[in-house]
Formats: sequence, structure tokens, C-alpha cells
Amino acid sequence: MKKGHVLLTLAVLLAVLLSSCRPPAGADDLLATGRRLVEASRCEGVDRYGDAVEALEQALQADPTQAEAYYWLYTAYTELGDAGKAAETMDRLEATVSGSPDDLAARFWLLKIYVDQEAAEKWQPLLEGLEAAAEATPQQADALFWLGRARYETGDAAGALEALEEATRLDSDHAAAYFWLGQVYFEQGNLDQAWQAFDAAIRLKPDNASAYHNRGVIAYQMGHLDQAVADLKAAQEKDPDDPNTRYQLGAVYLVQALPAFPGAGLPDAEKLQQARSEFEAALDLCPGMPEALIGLGNLYLLQGDATAAVAQLEQALERVPDSPEGLYALAQAYAQQGNLQAACSTIDRFLALDVAEEWHSQGQEMRQQWNCP
Repeated sequence: MKKGHVLLTLAVLLAVLLSSCRPPAGADDLLATGRRLVEASRCEGVDRYGDAVEALEQALQADPTQAEAYYWLYTAYTELGDAGKAAETMDRLEATVSGSPDDLAARFWLLKIYVDQEAAEKWQPLLEGLEAAAEATPQQADALFWLGRARYETGDAAGALEALEEATRLDSDHAAAYFWLGQVYFEQGNLDQAWQAFDAAIRLKPDNASAYHNRGVIAYQMGHLDQAVADLKAAQEKDPDDPNTRYQLGAVYLVQALPAFPGAGLPDAEKLQQARSEFEAALDLCPGMPEALIGLGNLYLLQGDATAAVAQLEQALERVPDSPEGLYALAQAYAQQGNLQAACSTIDRFLALDVAEEWHSQGQEMRQQWNCP
């Protein structure tokens, strides 16, 4: 999951959450289940790592070549604090790499573990091996795809883009290459090409909830709110338990609730209720999710309930103290309460962060309006 900022109106500042590609339902149900359980366990108060281990061990028993399953199994054992089982899982994946030198997926997932461990001396040889494999088979899109994924994981965005673009040129039906190409374009701020890449991924794999989610995020950033709602609803139908999609849909509804111009009327009550329902659903799925708490804080601000807004936003900032979205909204909530001292100190924290120039200017205007020292 990747995070960015969106500016559709100077009334609210909300995060956007890009979704990583998940295994679709089908033959790999146990792998998909295991991964989802690991991801769910990252939410506050949720611990499904034991269930994830069970599903992933079953997946590998059924098919020991599922390299991705080793990665998620290693992650689950690590989070459980079982260093012995985590090391054993790595040994199994390393044996797969040694026994099947042409298994590029296995090389990639082992590299990803080493990247997570910040062990450059171990992932570098694996990256070099993927580079060599791509050079040896320049007409094989799959080799370029795994090289692109590896470059992306190791922070080489330009190299990832080069490999993934070539992979899609060689194989115009490579849905996964288009998906990750969209991820890289998005992170580089190239929304038009990211849209096209996710659009191709959807055309080739209509069951890919993450591609719908990400195309919806891009539509949201581009101001195409109806398209964003349609894509996020499609993602939700395919993956109803993803809190990121629930949050993102709530964010779109919240922006849709705003009047066309400041002071032009009251927010749309129906859209506010839809936004609230999605934020609350996100929190049911992922308790303590900061983005959803900030979404609710902004919603209460629009409704004029500063006390409720402060309660949600303070909870969020306990978890992410340097969230520009949370600080910006909390400053407004304090001001709405008449607590200008707290409003000024909070907007100063916001201005100390690296935020877009237009948001920085807006924060400075708020300081002046509140006569901050």
C-alpha cells in the first residue's frame, strides 16, 4: 500500500491509499487467504497471524512452488516472534531458489525478504541474477517483469519503469506488468499513463480489485469523482473486506458533499452520511485506521461538530503524529472550538512539514486569520 496526497478543494486535505496487487480468488485461495490475514493483522487489535500460518502452510503443502507463499509465511512467523520458524521458512525458499535457478519468482520473493531486512549485501546478488536473466532472454516479458518488480522494491523507480514498459511491449497481455507499471507511473506523478496502465490491467484481468481501486484513486485525484465512485464500488464488490477501499470511497463521498464554491450552500447531507458509513466500515475492518479517523474528523468539521472532530483527529495523531492531513484538520477543529492557542500550535506543526506549496500558503493564511504569534 502506497500513500499520497490529493488536492480537490482547500476545504479538506485527505490522503489517498494506493493498493498493492492481491492474488485473485481461484486456484490460489489459500495463498490469497494467508496474505489477507497477514495484512489484516497489521490493524490495531487484530491478530490473525496464526490463522495465516495455517493457510499458508496448507498452500505450500498443496504446491511447494508457490514462492509468494513463503514470503507471507516468513512475515507471519516474524510477526509472531517465532524466529526459528521464520528462519526455517527462509531456508525453504532459499532451497527453492537453489534447486530451480530459472524460477525468477522465487528469486524475487527471496530478494523482497532481504529488502525488508535491509540486508543489501544479500539482495544485491539476487538483483544481479535477475538482471542477468533478463539480459540472457531479452524477448521474455516475464524476466523483465520480475526484474522490474525487483528494481521497484530496491528503490530504482526509473529502472523499474524501463523494465516494465519493455515487458508490456513484448507481451501486451501481461496484466501483472501493466498493474505494476501503473504503480510506478502513479508514484512519479504521471496520472494519465498510470490510468492507462491500470485500465489495461482491468481489461486483461477484470477480477483484479486492486486495479479498480487504483484507477479509482487516480480518478479521484484528477477530479473525476463519479468515475472514482464507480471504480471503488467495483473494487469493493470484488474485495468487500479491504478497509483501504472503504476509506477511499468515503473520501470521495466527502468531497462530493462539498458545495461547488465555498459559502455556496450547506454540504450534501446524503453524501456526508455515505462518507460516514464508509469510514465507519473501514474502522470496523481495521480498528484505529488513521486515515479513516481523519476522514471522520473532517466530516464532523463540515457538520460543525468541533468536539467530535477533535476526538477523532487526536486519536489519529496518536498513531501518526506527523500526518499533515490530521494536523491541518485538527488546527481547524481547535479554531472552531475557540481554542486559538491550540489551533496556532497545531498549524505550526503542519507548516513545519514538507507539504505542497498551496497547502503551505493556506496554512499561513490560517495563522494570520487566527492572529497567531
